[in-house]
Amino acid sequence: MSDITKTVPISGRIAQEDYDFLMAYAFGGKVTASEKLRHMASFFRHYHQNLGDFAEGLEELNRLLEPARKNLKRLEHEQGAHSEVVDQAANLLPQALAFLISRQEAVSAKRALPYLLETEERLLQISLRLVEHLLRLGLTRQAPAYNPHLLEGKLDALVELVGLLSHTPQK
Repeated sequence: MSDITKTVPISGRIAQEDYDFLMAYAFGGKVTASEKLRHMASFFRHYHQNLGDFAEGLEELNRLLEPARKNLKRLEHEQGAHSEVVDQAANLLPQALAFLISRQEAVSAKRALPYLLETEERLLQISLRLVEHLLRLGLTRQAPAYNPHLLEGKLDALVELVGLLSHTPQK
């Protein structure tokens, strides 16, 4: 975000805890309350202007998830563990959420059904990628997960459903 050259003076009061947070939080080199407030206003505007864009939404979700991902990777490193289940969920679920968030545009009644069908198709694609990955993990005796027996008995219903689908005439 670039600094805005034209500024408008404002005045107001905020709660002491908000002020303390504002002053304690590092905002990329911003020091004064005014600098930090301008940065926050600019960030908030940018955030909401770009919220409807898939790539921007995905970037923001990934930014929010980054501390949790780093913590998990640190713990994995310390424990000598890895989970493909966690990796895939942490990768695909934000994509589904970013896609949903990006679906904010106003749609005419004439365009509503195609819009809904497109939304459904994309979410199904993302969901199926996760299901497919879980099924692939279930093919081995020990899943690449923190608990190598995590998937034992948990994919039975999926396997049964897939089997039933293969014997059901498709519409």
